[in-house]
Amino acid sequence: MKPHLTREIIYSIARHSNWREAGIAAWLRKEQVYAGPQDWIKFVRLFLLGLGGSFLISGIIFFFAYNWVDMHKFVKLGLIELLILAVTFAAVFTKLSGTVKNVLLTASTMLVGVLFAVFGQIYQTGANAYDFFLGWTMCVVLWVVVARFQPLWFIFLVLLNTTFVLYTQQVATHWSFAVVMDVLFIINAAAVVIWEVLAAKGRVGIQHRWFPRLVGLAAITVITVSMISALFAGIREDYGLAYVLGVAMYGVGIAYGLKVRDIFYLTAVPFSGIAVVTAILVRIGEDVPEIMLLLATLFVVGSITLLIQYLGKLNRQWHGR
Repeated sequence: MKPHLTREIIYSIARHSNWREAGIAAWLRKEQVYAGPQDWIKFVRLFLLGLGGSFLISGIIFFFAYNWVDMHKFVKLGLIELLILAVTFAAVFTKLSGTVKNVLLTASTMLVGVLFAVFGQIYQTGANAYDFFLGWTMCVVLWVVVARFQPLWFIFLVLLNTTFVLYTQQVATHWSFAVVMDVLFIINAAAVVIWEVLAAKGRVGIQHRWFPRLVGLAAITVITVSMISALFAGIREDYGLAYVLGVAMYGVGIAYGLKVRDIFYLTAVPFSGIAVVTAILVRIGEDVPEIMLLLATLFVVGSITLLIQYLGKLNRQWHGR
């Protein structure tokens, strides 16, 4: 069996041999590690495919908006339902490529939102209520599970977050800001964990990691905001839940980043810690704000400098650069 040589292994060999940089670059080009013309053609095709799907959805929305007054309500609903059925059947029962089918399912997901919006406008059920987004989210769960398509997962996660935020604004108005942030962190962190587990098992592609990084950054941001909010508003905001979640995130995030050699987690998680410690310094020094502001500034500059140096050292160890 031919061994699978990764870029990290190649750089490790180069550090302990006389293999020159030009030879390494030539080998990487030969083994198609670097992006070649075919890779760029594939990227352009996928980009244009996604762009075409977006224009299709936009055209449908503008069609209904422009002809709204002249159309009967059953015509409005019927046309959208026929479009959903047509696009979904094309995605399921045709012999198109997997990428095209995923794009069609993503278009069907957006059309479901259009259908709910049109229904809400006709019967005045409201298009800004949480149950509107809840119904939309529940109706596309099966497609999200089956497709395993990162853009579709991202849309689903946006719907889930929007549903929860609107619920807290319209129903659970007694929930504190910190509790809302804690739950948002749990939702988004769970999505990242699920993606990473599936990626480790080979169930999803790992070539493009924008989904876990974008969602992970959102999760880290909301828990950081929650910890700082609880720091100034009082522990009764969420009874310390933010700090429990934050400590767990710091430990798991750094350990996992070191295990899989992912600089993203080793950058975003420490920056969250720097922000929290800075807020603690400001909170402690409220009586002497000038001195504590100076100390906080020195801490931020020093900690970021040390973090950059450490990450640079790790990058050289991992990649030989």
